[in-house]
Amino acid sequence: MRFFYWFLLFANIVYGQIPLDKNLFHTNTYNDSLTINDVVLLEKKGAFKHTFKNETYKYLIGKEANWVLLKIPKQNEERFLSIQNSLFEEIDFYLVNDSIKKLNHHQESYRFPLVKISTSDTPCQLFIRTKDAKSFRTEFLIKVFTVDELQKTSQVDYFNIGAYVIGLLVLLLSASIIFLYKRQYVILWYMLHLPTLIIEYLISTGTFSQWFVDNKIILTYGLDHVFMLISTLALSEFFRNFYPFNKKTLFCKHIYFIVSIWCTIGIVFAFVDGFSGNIYNVEYYAQTVLNYASLISLIIHCILVYYRVIPIYLFIAFLLPVLGIFANLGDFKEQFSNPKIVYFLYQSVYLGILIEVLVIIFYIIKQSVDGELLSINLKKENSTLKNNFHEELSLVQEQHQNNLMSDVHDSFSGYIQALKLNLLSKTLDNDKINEILDAFKKDYKFLLNSLYVPNVDSGNFEMAISEYCQKMDQLSSIKISFNSHKEKNHLPLNQNIAKLIFKAASELTTNSIKFSEGSIIDVNLALNHDYIELNVKDNGLGFDPNKIPKTSFGIQGLKERVGLLNGRFAIKSFKGTCVSINIPLNQKITE
Repeated sequence: MRFFYWFLLFANIVYGQIPLDKNLFHTNTYNDSLTINDVVLLEKKGAFKHTFKNETYKYLIGKEANWVLLKIPKQNEERFLSIQNSLFEEIDFYLVNDSIKKLNHHQESYRFPLVKISTSDTPCQLFIRTKDAKSFRTEFLIKVFTVDELQKTSQVDYFNIGAYVIGLLVLLLSASIIFLYKRQYVILWYMLHLPTLIIEYLISTGTFSQWFVDNKIILTYGLDHVFMLISTLALSEFFRNFYPFNKKTLFCKHIYFIVSIWCTIGIVFAFVDGFSGNIYNVEYYAQTVLNYASLISLIIHCILVYYRVIPIYLFIAFLLPVLGIFANLGDFKEQFSNPKIVYFLYQSVYLGILIEVLVIIFYIIKQSVDGELLSINLKKENSTLKNNFHEELSLVQEQHQNNLMSDVHDSFSGYIQALKLNLLSKTLDNDKINEILDAFKKDYKFLLNSLYVPNVDSGNFEMAISEYCQKMDQLSSIKISFNSHKEKNHLPLNQNIAKLIFKAASELTTNSIKFSEGSIIDVNLALNHDYIELNVKDNGLGFDPNKIPKTSFGIQGLKERVGLLNGRFAIKSFKGTCVSINIPLNQKITE
């Protein structure tokens, strides 16, 4: 609030006691060759009969020197006169009463051209010669101050400028800290945007030429427009690389790239123009680019808010300086007679920019904080999933070990007991012992084949299933057959699907051998255009699929893995059992 109060306080000191609008005159002629003596003679002949309106902007492009006459009545107090523009190509002040005196003006004491009018010199005529043909729109607003008013104006003026620059520097420091902490190189674009914005602001306020660089250098190379274009280029590249564009808004990113190219051309254009002797109107190009870039960026922000790529407060923050820019174009400001409103409209651009920079820094910090929080949450979730995975893995291993122990016990304990009885008997039966050992060896091989998982891929899985069925057919008393059908133009088979199909074929075949008590098992494989299907049928007793335990290591595990591959798993069991697995091939699967 204090910053805003100082802004408005300065607006109270706009005009001194000299009634400017009633005493300002000019001719309709522009002539570089006229001297002050020529102009004084023209005034005596009545040439200065046109009222000169004291307004912010004058259009002097391509014109020669312009002369303005200010008639100053008798003053009881010393006055200071200033024109609110520090970047004139030429400006001279001549005081005429009994004699002609050229007044010296310096920017050491004030940021704008300033001349002193002593009481002893009044009443008088003040002729102002100005030329600014390099600019298509020149600020030309005359202000008159008393000594106290000038002192107060200077204090408030420099306080405002200092506060604005310090505010931007603090935000630049914040961006630097974020960059050093996050190492996001896109933030460097915003770090470039802020200092160039500061320099452009200092040039526009006259303090840059007052303290650092002579006006001639600024005018020759159009540094005010160069830094403005660099600032816009950096901001455009920041938006292009920092905003999280989605598929629907990706075209906005390309538009920002075009804006960056426009700005780059303008920067090169300005330096070429400076070295070649100012033969182009760089200011017109720069102002056109900046105006359209602001409008385009505003529309893009509106689109990004609509698609929820960025929050609405970013759009509002960006809208403020754009409104300020367009409020200062044309004759909009001239519609208001209250100097406070006019001054506020003038400062609205910089005030809007400051708010915009503050909001963008907040957005950068928020994105960084959100990223950190997301990283922390992901680490927590990853830790939780890791722990759950280890628990599930331990449970699965335990179940697998129990199943294996059960298989070993069921298969071999009877043989061992029978062998023991025969060995302890008084009459050894060698044929019986050999029969027991052969059965032991057969079941041992059966168990090993059930546990073995070969190195299966999309090229050899069909052969691996066929070999597995042949081995199990030889080891068991059940007739096991394998049939396959493959279309020529089928989609590529993912390796994960190939491994799952082999595992399913071996698991389901083993289950049928163990539990079906049937005599036939048919394993059928079909590889069609866009899906693969496996069917395992037996003619056994059948079972109730609803009674399969949810913790079952075999069937439930297969069902879950098929589901993860967007497949279908079906069991039909009445007279015999048929298990069908169907998996689509037209899907992207991470290896």
